[in-house]
Amino acid sequence: MATNLRRLYIFTGKGGVGKSTLSKAFVRYLVNNGSDAAYLTFKNQSLSETHHDLTSEFVGNGIKEIYLDLEDAAKGYIERRLNSKMISGWIVKTPFFRALVNMVPGFNYLIYLGKILELGKENPNLIIVLDAPASGHALTMVESTTNFQQIFESGVIFEDTHKMLSRLNDPSYTKINVVSLPSQMSWQEAVELKAGLKQRTPVEVDITVNNCLYPLLEQNLLDLPPGLKEKILNEKALLEEYKDQMQCVLPHSLLSHSKDIEMDLVGSLSKLI
Repeated sequence: MATNLRRLYIFTGKGGVGKSTLSKAFVRYLVNNGSDAAYLTFKNQSLSETHHDLTSEFVGNGIKEIYLDLEDAAKGYIERRLNSKMISGWIVKTPFFRALVNMVPGFNYLIYLGKILELGKENPNLIIVLDAPASGHALTMVESTTNFQQIFESGVIFEDTHKMLSRLNDPSYTKINVVSLPSQMSWQEAVELKAGLKQRTPVEVDITVNNCLYPLLEQNLLDLPPGLKEKILNEKALLEEYKDQMQCVLPHSLLSHSKDIEMDLVGSLSKLI
């Protein structure tokens, strides 16, 4: 296994580009190479009036999966700060707190990021692979700690956001992988997202092009239907024009089950380190 492993890998991109499958495949890659790694994602973006979800953690198809719930994460943070489970449970139920979390941009991500760093502190060997919100939400998440540190000039929240910011912006701790499909529109959106992220953080941000048919069908172009042939040629042109800006190019998997697709991708993911 490479020695330059980070502790937090963030996968983001426009919806439908295969972030979840690729994130889980990367966890498999890390585990197969001797690391303790977990797939993590957020269950919700806001606090609903009626709350029934709980943070869930389990081993699914051979890898550790964590689905964070916002209310649970908020309650845990307040409980640690006030050393009272009863008070924390009351605070997160108040209309004021719920409105604050739901209305202030990035407050939800601040809570989530605090929980992620707590998990890393509890297990110093754990590598977290975050299946992050798509595009615009990812920008809000990355800049949330900076915004809150500017708002609170001192005190507990300032200190906590400072810790989060130092980790989130540490190139040896965090890396961001932007996922794109092999189309001009998807690629352009990925390039714009990368530029936006680079304006907000000094960590490494790279683009992976997922689900490419061209490597599989380039030898059979003459036998393809016109529509599919045009798609393959467009993919080829895109991959050749921007290959120097692409961290990794992943072929389309011919398998159908999610676990099989993840296993199929594992052998191609070393560049994501």
